[in-house]
Amino acid sequence: MNLDKELNIEQRKAVEQIEGPCMIVAGAGSGKTRVLTYKIAYLIESGINPFDILALTFTNKAANEMKNRIHKLAGAAAENLWMGTFHSVFAKILRIEAQYIGYDRNFTIYDDDDSVKLIENVMKELGFSTDNIKPKTVYSYIKGLKNKCILPDDISVRSNPFEKIAAPVYKEYQIRLIKNNAMDFDDLLINPILLFRQNPEVLKKYQNRFKFILVDEYQDTNLAQYEIVKTLSQLHGNISVVGDDAQSIYRWRGAEIENILKFESDFDTCHVFKLEQNYRSTKNILHLADEVIKNNKRQIKKTLYTENHDGEKVTLSEVFSDRDEGMMIVKWIFNEIQNRKLNFKDFVILYRTNAQSRIIEDALRTNSIPYIIVGGVKFYQRKEIKDVLAYLKVLVNPKDDEAMTRILKLREGIGEQTVEKLKTMAKEIAKSIAEVLLTMLDEKDINGDDKKRKHTKIENELIRVAEIIKKYNEVKQGLSPSELARSIVDEIGILRELRNEGTDESMDRMYNVQELLSGISDYTDNTDEATLEGFLHEVSLVTDIDKYDTEKNAVTLMTTHSSKGLEFPVVFISGLEEGIFPLSSSMLEQEEMEEERRLFYVAITRAMHKLYMSYSLQRYRFGSVSYQMKSRFLNEIDTKKLDYKKSSVLTKHKSRQVHHEEGSSIRYELYGSKTNDDTINDIFREDLGVKKGSVVFHNNFGKGKVIEVTGRGDSKKAQILFDKAGVKNIILKYANLTVK
Repeated sequence: MNLDKELNIEQRKAVEQIEGPCMIVAGAGSGKTRVLTYKIAYLIESGINPFDILALTFTNKAANEMKNRIHKLAGAAAENLWMGTFHSVFAKILRIEAQYIGYDRNFTIYDDDDSVKLIENVMKELGFSTDNIKPKTVYSYIKGLKNKCILPDDISVRSNPFEKIAAPVYKEYQIRLIKNNAMDFDDLLINPILLFRQNPEVLKKYQNRFKFILVDEYQDTNLAQYEIVKTLSQLHGNISVVGDDAQSIYRWRGAEIENILKFESDFDTCHVFKLEQNYRSTKNILHLADEVIKNNKRQIKKTLYTENHDGEKVTLSEVFSDRDEGMMIVKWIFNEIQNRKLNFKDFVILYRTNAQSRIIEDALRTNSIPYIIVGGVKFYQRKEIKDVLAYLKVLVNPKDDEAMTRILKLREGIGEQTVEKLKTMAKEIAKSIAEVLLTMLDEKDINGDDKKRKHTKIENELIRVAEIIKKYNEVKQGLSPSELARSIVDEIGILRELRNEGTDESMDRMYNVQELLSGISDYTDNTDEATLEGFLHEVSLVTDIDKYDTEKNAVTLMTTHSSKGLEFPVVFISGLEEGIFPLSSSMLEQEEMEEERRLFYVAITRAMHKLYMSYSLQRYRFGSVSYQMKSRFLNEIDTKKLDYKKSSVLTKHKSRQVHHEEGSSIRYELYGSKTNDDTINDIFREDLGVKKGSVVFHNNFGKGKVIEVTGRGDSKKAQILFDKAGVKNIILKYANLTVK
């Protein structure tokens, strides 16, 4: 193993530092995995028993790849390494030592669904309703506490009605887990801490066992993981951590950037190595990344550099709408393929939230560009989307028994037996399930028995489904597709249910349903003689296309969170607008804003050769057109150093007469002006009492400050930053605002 040949000077120093605490601050594209791999191999080659080495990662994929590399460098001895994810390694230890904390070694590990079901049972047994406070919401609360190492007995103050329910449920939930000889995913980190605290002899055993501890992606550790590695390393002090504070982007799932920021103070004899040479990106891309991240106050100072060529300028494009953004990305892809001779797999399109993928997928599909989605399923294949579409499909085609079956299984109390009975009845009279239900509804005899008797709960639910179908069959001709879809979503209450659930997952699903409504509104507004049948036909092209795997020559779509650790020749960052990137929920606290900025930094540093960024002046959000502001992050960079394009409209927009002018801003084209931005702003400053900078009060959202006023007349809107509710887009005609 020739370190001089394989590593640069700083990498080699980090690898050769064997004893004592060591922090390797690895900038983006600086060879982090390479250094960690070589460091472990170097320890083995230096005579250290692999059995004494513990290496912790965050994914099994990363662990397996590193094991293979180490095996090639150090030989068969690497087989004795303890290497894996935190959860897998400490589950192994807990199997061995389970009796010390009241478990048998054959304990069960509950997944999320198991845990939620148990919490539901506990809530019912304790007399708490699961209607207003969902078991998933309580589970999310418990997970948050466990990530911070807060146990049930540590909760002394229950400050609100929710905690007065959730706290006792948490306590009983833990008791039931032990009774069931089960641990949830977070217990695999909490229980080792309890094991070591309560059993000093067990702690000493593992402190002696793991004389050298190495941790990958240290910036992503939570408090429980921090406590474990700090405790285990106290005896020998040989702990090496690798990470980059600038890529700490998982605060929402418990990660603590403080862990890496305070490593030097935790280990006062710490050796610090900074890997600052970037091997991935061009100088122009790296310069942009540096411009962005330097605005964060809490960070480990480092200066990334590269010996790569300057490369092309980063392209930033302002487009009129989200549809134009999708088409612009398609145009860029075709240009790059032609000019650089690239393949589809060389491109990645990044977005802040999963809901943004819909409009991009539409553009790719329209232009026959294959794509894959990493970290999720295609938009129209997501469960909540398919649930809503099932109702629409039955309205269009009552013979669609598959869609009808999906609807029935969504309804409370209707199980497999009832569905099978309906299928049998439909088959006997050669009708569809929907037709059977409608016939029964007309006869008020949903079960085929005496219609004078009182209906059961299941029968009442079947009647309710039949009433929904009948109601919208009667009114669908008089409603546009968007009006019809919005009415049905309100009728079935899916948004209300997801909002009440209150978890990160449910909120994401709620945004997806709202994005579906936006898609239908978009279709309605931009299609002559738009029909529900026409929209579902377009959707069928999405749900029926072939599946693409990672080996296929296809464009990759993913959230920015999913992209960390990856690299692509060409990267597109879409939706750089206030309220999207950064998210509205991240606009009030500096700590949250700095994480959003780190996320933007991660997105930029995925690019190897070319980076494109875009924002739109308007997009469909929550079922209606929203007038957007470009991201504040774009105001932090020198746009003169970018290839800044203010583009013309690429797609047809109904009822908008727009002429195109080379190089002019969409904002000018939309309002028919050839003047400067000040003149444009004056047009919007009709004195209706609400102006940019005004302090206002709203009955629901409270006090806020007006960020921007857009539009004219009845369509005039104000974007307002409320103290507690975040940013809201308010139609002034209906707002009932009080100006302070």
